[in-house]
Amino acid sequence: MSENEFNNEENLDMDEDLIVFETEDGEEVTFVIEDYFFYNGDEYAILTEYDTEKEIVLDNGSIVCRIVTSEDENGEETEEFVPVEDDDLAEKLIEIANAQLAEDGEEEE
Repeated sequence: MSENEFNNEENLDMDEDLIVFETEDGEEVTFVIEDYFFYNGDEYAILTEYDTEKEIVLDNGSIVCRIVTSEDENGEETEEFVPVEDDDLAEKLIEIANAQLAEDGEEEE
């Protein structure tokens, strides 16, 4: 996981989006969705690990996932979060997300 400025140890507002991944060992790992953004026509999300017991965002880096949308058997849209495996692309995407977040922060002031 790459370090970036999305990390913090503040209590999470429970309105935040959480997503649970299952590791190869069958262990569940919870992430909070920090931000959504588009790059080259694809939608991505920055996810940071979340400790459900302590209810805090962990300071151990974030991952980037591409969001793949499809329809389930009932015709409802579903989202699949696919981790970006290419380290160079993931690093570039985190830089883009950080720049977007900084720009958004400047506009609010």
